[in-house]
Amino acid sequence: MDVSRAEGEAPASPSSCGWYLLTPALAALGAYGGTVWTVRSWASCPLGNNAGNNVGLLMTLPVVWLCMTLLLHLLQLALRRWPLRGGRAAMWLAPLAGVIALTLLYRIGMDWPYHPPGGRCMDGYPLFPFTGKTGPHSAE
Repeated sequence: MDVSRAEGEAPASPSSCGWYLLTPALAALGAYGGTVWTVRSWASCPLGNNAGNNVGLLMTLPVVWLCMTLLLHLLQLALRRWPLRGGRAAMWLAPLAGVIALTLLYRIGMDWPYHPPGGRCMDGYPLFPFTGKTGPHSAE
């Protein structure tokens, strides 16, 4: 007889495999959404989107997905160890909030182009978030 929880009460942490499969799917949506957002933000700069169809961003995408997946798995393991008070709904919504936060962090790390007054944007997006812009950084 299990006396650690009340009779008829559902466990607070999900133990199904589907909860863990949610992480890679959410990370894929976050990485793709952040990359699309970056491409659209840098579209006005000639150096912003590698001339070869955003090759740099497409090569970064799997690495960002892997990083997001690992961080979300750590979040899920922490939630399994220390469940939230909201029950199952909070346990399912926490990874969603985590991927939104990671997507925003990814987008902020890819920076925004600088458009000098009367000149052309000559920046390039960072090769990886928070590593600094590429390109000459000046208007010619």
